[in-house]
Amino acid sequence: VEDEDEEVGISKIQVPRQKHIPVSKSQLLDAILAIIFNHGDDDDDDDDDDDDDDDAHHFRLLTSCLDSILHAEHKSILEEMRSDYQLTNSLQSVDSAQQGVSIPNGNDADILTIGIQDQRENPILPYPALDLTSLLRSLDIATNKDYDTGSRVTIATRFQRAFMQLLSDAQFEELSARDLLLTSALNTDYLLTLPVYVDWKRAYESNAIIFRRGYATEKQKGLLIVEKLDYLQSRLLRRTFFAISKPLTKLGTWMSELYENASQIHEVQNWTERFRLWLKGLSVFQKSLLYNDPASDEQIGVNQVPNAELPIWLAAQRAVARYEGILSPVGPRGRLLRRLLSWIGLIPPMPETPFEVHNDNNAPEPYLRISLSDIWRPATRKYCRNDPWKMLKTSISILFSQSVLQEPAFEELILLYTKEVGETNAKDKAEVPSLQLKIYERIPIPDLPVIFPHKKLSFRIIDTVRLDVATILGLLAYFINYKFENVLSSPSAILFDVVAISSLIIYGSRVVLGYKQTWDRYQLLVNKTLYEKTLASGFGSVHFLLDASEQQQYKEAILAYAILLKTEKGQVISRQTVGEKCERFMYEVFKVKVEMPIDKALNTLLRLGLATETCIDGRRGLLAIPCPEAYEALKERWNGLLS
Repeated sequence: VEDEDEEVGISKIQVPRQKHIPVSKSQLLDAILAIIFNHGDDDDDDDDDDDDDDDAHHFRLLTSCLDSILHAEHKSILEEMRSDYQLTNSLQSVDSAQQGVSIPNGNDADILTIGIQDQRENPILPYPALDLTSLLRSLDIATNKDYDTGSRVTIATRFQRAFMQLLSDAQFEELSARDLLLTSALNTDYLLTLPVYVDWKRAYESNAIIFRRGYATEKQKGLLIVEKLDYLQSRLLRRTFFAISKPLTKLGTWMSELYENASQIHEVQNWTERFRLWLKGLSVFQKSLLYNDPASDEQIGVNQVPNAELPIWLAAQRAVARYEGILSPVGPRGRLLRRLLSWIGLIPPMPETPFEVHNDNNAPEPYLRISLSDIWRPATRKYCRNDPWKMLKTSISILFSQSVLQEPAFEELILLYTKEVGETNAKDKAEVPSLQLKIYERIPIPDLPVIFPHKKLSFRIIDTVRLDVATILGLLAYFINYKFENVLSSPSAILFDVVAISSLIIYGSRVVLGYKQTWDRYQLLVNKTLYEKTLASGFGSVHFLLDASEQQQYKEAILAYAILLKTEKGQVISRQTVGEKCERFMYEVFKVKVEMPIDKALNTLLRLGLATETCIDGRRGLLAIPCPEAYEALKERWNGLLS
C-alpha cells in the first residue's frame, strides 16, 4: 500500500457544443454588417459598394422590424401566462376558502400554483419504481367531478406547456447524466468537501428538476491563506490516516487468510457469503451510476406530452431518479472509510471511476480548472527534487502570494419544484402544491447539490477532526490534572469540586457552541452564495425566460437569413449547408463553437415570410426573399399586430 501523495486531478473540462448563441444582439448584428455586407475599396467596385450599402440599410430596417415583431409575440405570451397564473391563484383561493385554509396572496410573485393532487394522499413509490399514475391522477379531467379542479388542471397544463416551449426556444436543456457524472468526479477531495446531503425522497415528491444553459468559469482571487492552510492540514490528516492504517495491514492480512481457511467449512461459508452481500449493499461500497445509457438523457419534448398530462412533471419523474443514482452513492465519509478499509486490506482497492471525455474535433476549447492541489504542486517533493530547503521556501512563497482558484461552472441553471401550501394538518392543507421557480448563474459544477430545495449540511471531515481533537485533549488534560479529594477528610475541598465541575460545564458549553458556530458558518456561506447567484425567482423567472427566448430567436433568425441572403443569386441551399456556414461564421468571428439550431431558425424565417423552401429533383432547398420585399412583408405583419 502506498500513500497517494501525488494525486493528479482533473485539470481540463471538455464540454459539448451549445445551441445557445452566447454573443449579444448588437455584437452579432455589427459583425454581420461588417463581414457579410462588406465593402470593397477599389474604384471599379463602386456599383457593388452601392448595392452593399443598400443591402446593409435594408437589412438594418428588417432586423429592427423583426425585433419588434418577436417582442410583440413574446409580450402576448407573457400576458397569457400571467392570466393563467392569476386564474390558477383565484381558483385555489376559492378552493382553499371552502376548506378554511389561509393561502398566500394571489399577487405574490414567488408562488405559481399548479394543479396536481396532494401527493401525500397517494404516496409516490421511491426510485426505481416510477409511479406516474399517482403523480398524474388528478390530470384526468374527464373523470374529475370537481369543475374547479378540472379548470385548474387545464390552466396549469397550458401554463406548463408555454413554459416548456420557452425553455426550448431559449435553448435550455435538462441536466444530463454527463453533467451529474462531472459533478461527482470533481468532488474527489473528501477531506475538504462540504457534505451536502439531499433528501431524495422529498426531492422526488416535490418533482425537482433542473435545466441548464451554457458553461462558464468561476474564479476566486486573493491570498486565500485560510484555504491554503486547510489544504495543508488535509494533507497532514491524510498522512495520519495512512500511518494509522499501515500497522493494521498485518491484521487485515491475517483476517483475509482466516477467511480463506474458514471458507472451506460449509456453515462458515454461508455466513461469510451473507456478510459479503450485506457489505455490498452498503452505500459505502456502491459505485456511481455509469454513463453508458444514452436513453437516460432523452428529454420529453413539448409535443410529445399527451393533453391530459403536465409536461414538466413527466420529465421530473425520471430526472430525480437520475440525480439520486449518480450524486448520492458515496459521500466524503464513505470515501474515507472505503479508503481506510482498502489500505488495511479488508477490501480490494476501489479506485474512483475516472471521468472519460469523448474526443470531438468540433467541441469548444476545454475549461481549465485550478484547484488547491495545483497551487501547492510546485512545493511537492517531485518538483523540488526532495530538497527540504527548497520545499520550505516554495511553501512560504505560495502561502503569502496571490493565488487564483478556478472551477468550471454552469452559466445558468433553472430549478423547478413544488412546494405544498398550508399547515401540517392534512385536512387543512390545500390540495394544490405550488410551483417554485428559481434561476441561478455561475454555479460551480462541484457545488451543484447546494441548489436543491431539500438539503442538509454536515461538517467537513477536517473540521470534525479539529473540533473533536481539541475537545478530547481538553477533557484529558482536565481529568489527568485534577484529583477529587475525599469530602470527609477535607470538607473545604467541596468548594474546589464545585468550581471544577462548573469549569467542566463551561468548557462543555463552549465545545457545543463551537460546533454550532461552525455549522452556522456553513449555513450562512451557502445562503450568501445562493443569494448572490440568484438571477430571478417566482414569476420573475418567466420574465427572464421570455427575454432569453426572444433574444435567442432573433439571433438565430438574422444569422441564418444573412447567410441565405448572401448565397449566389438563384442558388438553392440545403438546411445542413446553412447550419454549417452559420457555425463557421460564429467560430471565425467570435471564436465560439456552437451547434446551430438551424431547424428552429429556418422555421422562424419561413413563418415570417423571409425565406421559401422548394423541392428540386427530390431534394429540399432554401431561398432567401430579397431584403426590400422581406422588409415590406414584415411591415405588413407589424401593422396587423397593431390593428
